Amino acid sequence: MLLLILALDSLDLSLVREFECRSLMQVEYGTTDISEFDLERTVVLWASFLTGRNMEEEIPVKGQWEFTLDSDQTFLRFFNAFKVIDVPAFSYKRSHEEERKLLKDFFDGKASVEEYDACVWRNHEENKRELHESLDGFDLVLGYFCLADAVGHLSFGLQDKMRRIYEELDGLANQVMSNDDLTLVVSDHGMKMVGRYGDHTKNGFYSLNRRRGLGCPKITDFYDVVRNAGR
Repeated sequence: MLLLILALDSLDLSLVREFECRSLMQVEYGTTDISEFDLERTVVLWASFLTGRNMEEEIPVKGQWEFTLDSDQTFLRFFNAFKVIDVPAFSYKRSHEEERKLLKDFFDGKASVEEYDACVWRNHEENKRELHESLDGFDLVLGYFCLADAVGHLSFGLQDKMRRIYEELDGLANQVMSNDDLTLVVSDHGMKMVGRYGDHTKNGFYSLNRRRGLGCPKITDFYDVVRNAGR
């Protein structure tokens, strides 16, 4: 059996419901509680997801995007064969440097939102192709997609635009999910509207295609869910 994890940065339950994302709303779904973290930092939250413990004090703000864990520090050690696509704190791709530069350039008046979005979509399509190519031959496949977060930071208040993002992620889930596999969808945090922009919130999203009765779990609670699947 394959354990498939879709790590969907910034996926927010309110929009999953509003846009009726049926594939993302699996048998069990709800919000996660990340109130224990002082800041909703992407690298910290995914590192904490991978290790099962709060990594906030161990990852300084400066240089955080270069922070990398070894597989034996994470739940990956419980699996014989795994594929991890573009996950912050583990296999994050250098292509995101262009995204971050364009985001800064936008606020400095040197780049348009269209240029930024085009870069985000290119990276998304690359990860999507890699995920489809990785569904055979592994015990665990973990694919990271930052589309909702990256686009949402500049456009969360634009409903039609965000609907397209959520429909894309729901379609991706529908394409790769199988009833024969255990599937976990998880986000690091949610997002709230600040004018047309978006900012992080203290609640993420999760769903499973098997009932586990998790309620409102911490992001570190998924460590045991994943570990038990690898035994």
